[in-house]
Amino acid sequence: MTMKNIKLGIIGAMESEVELLVSMLENKESRKIGKHTYYAGLLSGTPVVIARAGVGKVNAAVCTAAMILEFTPEFILNTGVAGALGKGITVGDVIIADCCIEYDLEYGSLGDARGSVFYPDSTSEIIMPADAELSSKLEGAAKAVSGGEFAVKRGAVATGDKFVSSNAAREDILSAFPDALCCEMEGAAIAQVCRLYSVKFSVLRSMSDSADGEAEMDFPTFAKLSADRAARIAAELSRAL
Repeated sequence: MTMKNIKLGIIGAMESEVELLVSMLENKESRKIGKHTYYAGLLSGTPVVIARAGVGKVNAAVCTAAMILEFTPEFILNTGVAGALGKGITVGDVIIADCCIEYDLEYGSLGDARGSVFYPDSTSEIIMPADAELSSKLEGAAKAVSGGEFAVKRGAVATGDKFVSSNAAREDILSAFPDALCCEMEGAAIAQVCRLYSVKFSVLRSMSDSADGEAEMDFPTFAKLSADRAARIAAELSRAL
């Protein structure tokens, strides 16, 4: 296996979000770039590269940019866990991004709309749309893995450099972005880099908590289960590419 002709790049923030996927790779090779290690190989017969980014938007953006420049994947998938925001979404459910939003971009007296992403070519956007075809295939993979065990929904993923663990923080996100189904710390940063480089992307999140006052207790209990669920879906996706 050479680190060329990569079809899919997979990025998770924590070790628990990528360790199962890395263990499933055939013909595995690794390369370290800065503090990030990239693992290339075959996942369900598809050439992929997998990396643990580290938590937060800067780690995610650096990891994504290096992956794009060094491995040129056709698609990038961000996989992992998140806090549930949308009505009726519970721990264990899976969200697939139709779009990503940076909820913590606030400009105060400058007057720009919250969440506005400004690019160096003078364009801007608030809603960063995921690739519709990739998200549809991801939805099919999630439903195949679920077999009715957990719900699979598509919608907006809200990203910020904060572990949301209070009702006040939760309601703040929903007041600005009422369509957001979950919140996490990397997806929109990965989306922004993919938009900069014109790479197709999507985000897969399995709910580890409810982003409320119970989140700090729920997260340690459900994070590993949710991360493994997302990883199995990512492996199923690779068969469809």
